[in-house]
Amino acid sequence: MKHDRTIRACSIWRALDVVGDVPVLLIMEQSFLGTHSFDEFVTRTGLARSVVNGRLKKLVEEECLVKVPKKGGRGFHYVLTQKGRDQFPNGLMMLRWQHKWEADSRDFQVRLHHVTCGHATEPVPACAHCRAEIDPRDVDWREGPGLAQVVPHYERRRFNGEIGARRPGGRPLVDTMIELFGDRWATLVVRAMFTHINRFDDIQRDTLMATNILTGRLERLVRQGILKTVPYSAHADRVEYRLTAKGRDLYPVLLALLQWGDKWFSDERGPPLLLTHRPCGHDLSMVAACSHCGDELQLSNSRFTIETAEGSA
Repeated sequence: MKHDRTIRACSIWRALDVVGDVPVLLIMEQSFLGTHSFDEFVTRTGLARSVVNGRLKKLVEEECLVKVPKKGGRGFHYVLTQKGRDQFPNGLMMLRWQHKWEADSRDFQVRLHHVTCGHATEPVPACAHCRAEIDPRDVDWREGPGLAQVVPHYERRRFNGEIGARRPGGRPLVDTMIELFGDRWATLVVRAMFTHINRFDDIQRDTLMATNILTGRLERLVRQGILKTVPYSAHADRVEYRLTAKGRDLYPVLLALLQWGDKWFSDERGPPLLLTHRPCGHDLSMVAACSHCGDELQLSNSRFTIETAEGSA
């Protein structure tokens, strides 16, 4: 059947077409930190010049960055567009997860400051209507008018290098998150979990991954503590995969991807998925809220400092 060769093209899938790639995420992280020049991107990401050149070209083509001539006409700066700036909540949700689950595994700490209220803060995934912190178990979803089935094209552009300790001053700010969400296959496995697709054969049908690739991703996610196995019959090898608390806390990252995809890739029919926040009964829209004052964190009102044993950077 034709349907068996297609997968759901929700907005997460469409967003991953652009940002489901480790070098792209490394470059976007640096853009949020104020990096603009080609040489700075190379130095700060540790990527090969050819890789940086290719990904910057892609981000310009996707209208996430725009090339602006430098003063004097020698070379270009790469500046975030509105489409690129709208990825900032995704970066904040990645930072939140990394702070919560892996803070002790790092040799530096990232501090976020909300300029508007003047306090140190942690981003909170909050419902835009009632401002309650979002728990995925409180969210109902149904298919929207824009849901489509597409034949998947898994480009072999995965980054096979290590991203730890690649730049002066330490690792990327959200290294584990970049490694996970820079791998479209792993991200689609996590997406399947949130739509109650838990068994190997069902995940394979949902994603159309090769069985060896799916086996590898499931093993890695279990090893990272994001998934756990739960037997569903008397046969020890028959298991379902379930999210741990650590895995369930990835939901705000997926939600940020979904909202970005809805805004920039939905067609005239509307969004592919419709979400409802059960506690308030309204359509779910997430904002990254300041943990101190509750106002929305934006790129224009957020500042980062990196603290090491030697002091702040």
